Amino acid sequence: MQTTSEQMWVDAAAKVAKELHRGQLDKAGVDYFTGHLSFVASLGRSWQEQVVGYLHDASEDTPCTVEQVLELLEQEVQRAMPPEERAEIQQALCLLNHHTAPDRASYIRCIAQHRLARAVKLNDLTHNMEIHRLPAPTEKDYLRLARYREEYNYLAYQTSWDTRLREEKGMPV
Repeated sequence: MQTTSEQMWVDAAAKVAKELHRGQLDKAGVDYFTGHLSFVASLGRSWQEQVVGYLHDASEDTPCTVEQVLELLEQEVQRAMPPEERAEIQQALCLLNHHTAPDRASYIRCIAQHRLARAVKLNDLTHNMEIHRLPAPTEKDYLRLARYREEYNYLAYQTSWDTRLREEKGMPV
């Protein structure tokens, strides 16, 4: 159960995302906020995962930088986010912007190393893999689905295997 303060951040993230993505449609032709971002956020198990779920595409699909998105969030709440939480959310949002990585494989590997970014990307991929949303999937859609499944499996299973190996060797996780 979230505190009132935590819910305030989630609600503000929803408002900011709705405004930033106004008029955008997903691949199925559905409003991007209601069709994708709300679904991804709803899968979040913490308020941070929900906030990042709403905002994960903002710096990728709008003219805003991650810093500007966070400033809009804080303006909506009318207070600064606690520095540690802000840094964690900022890093996750930066990692979730594929434009910051040299290639897709590097992008996924970097996300795998960050708990919050990994959790949100798994939620994002969960929605992206629902191919039945598309009225007439094409070969390109099925190829993208195969890539999404591969990325999901890497993030969900490879990283847990890596974590177990590190723990067994007494290395930091």
